[in-house]
Amino acid sequence: MTSIASPVPTPVAAAAPIRGEAGKGITLIAAQILPVMAVVSLFPAIPRLFAQFGGHPQAGLLVPMIVTMPSLCVALFAPFAGAIADRFGRRPSFLLALAVYALAGLAPLVLSDLYLVVASRGVLGLAEAVIVTNSSALIGDYFGSQRHRWVSWVGVSISIAGTLLVAAGGALADLSWRGPFAIYALAIPTLLLALLYIDEPARRDTGKAAPLGFPWGPALIIGAVTMATSILYYVEPLHVASVLMAKGVGSSTAVGLVQACTSLAYIAGAFLYRRIHAQPVGVLLGLAGILTAIGLTMIGLATHYPLAVAGAAIQQFGSGLVIPALMAWGQAMLPLEQRGRGMGIWATAFFAGLFVCPPLVGLGQGAVGSLDHALLLFAAITLVLSLVSALFFRTSAARH
Repeated sequence: MTSIASPVPTPVAAAAPIRGEAGKGITLIAAQILPVMAVVSLFPAIPRLFAQFGGHPQAGLLVPMIVTMPSLCVALFAPFAGAIADRFGRRPSFLLALAVYALAGLAPLVLSDLYLVVASRGVLGLAEAVIVTNSSALIGDYFGSQRHRWVSWVGVSISIAGTLLVAAGGALADLSWRGPFAIYALAIPTLLLALLYIDEPARRDTGKAAPLGFPWGPALIIGAVTMATSILYYVEPLHVASVLMAKGVGSSTAVGLVQACTSLAYIAGAFLYRRIHAQPVGVLLGLAGILTAIGLTMIGLATHYPLAVAGAAIQQFGSGLVIPALMAWGQAMLPLEQRGRGMGIWATAFFAGLFVCPPLVGLGQGAVGSLDHALLLFAAITLVLSLVSALFFRTSAARH
């Protein structure tokens, strides 16, 4: 695969110490958590939202959109957000998006009309598109060959934050349907950190050379691999609760505790990535896929929940390699001047996988007769694609 592209060197990051490295890294990690916060903090509030807006004639359509609208906007608009950041600068677009995120996120605390609540969630999603593309690009811009240290912390932080935010959302939902929206105030400290630590990365002095063309070939390969990986990545998180309930876990609270425990394996996988990050991305994704296939197989074959829990832990261990490997690969394959648009394509591909996964699993379930058999089907698909990945993305050009 040497024809794809060699990793673009990052001389600025490698040539001099990074000013405020820890502050930059913490700020960008916090920014990566915001899109997760937009979704998971509202999961426990869905019954409350239906109770509040159930009398609305379009409640069945609009209430779920309160949760899903931000991710849909990221999937649709991330490449455009990245192009704007490449054209007008990372810092101004990033700061503006963080401010809009905080305002739109907190808006349902004072809004009562369902249409306006959904509209505020759309604005939130547009801000997210800018935030996720800029923060992903800036990790590559600032840290260069040391990016693996920070993308691994992204995976760890998202896993921990997701668990805490679900718990916080549930506690606040017990107070009011508006309660979980107060969590968006956490964007304000992120904005303050960005004001202190985020500066515009130095760009190459191209002199009178022709404008740098966008590397569509590498970007589309990154997008295709990311979307396929994302679909397989989400099979277990989106369906394991139903499986565990069917196999003997007695309550939703118990399912949540099991999922929180298995997320520890995800953190272990992210730390493993730090140790083996120098391997080609095909090797990393191949290893992650094999572990995912083993985990899905154990879940699908389990007759009682202990084996399913063990399978979920193995799957999560493999998943811990996925996000940092894909993110670092995309950053390495794209030049700084085009990295915003390229990471926008990456974000679109990853979030699109979240939307495509459930209907694909549903189709598989209809074809093979049960969710357990569908998990076995996707385990086989994952294994095949893992071997393909290890075979075709193993050369020096696939290093990140």
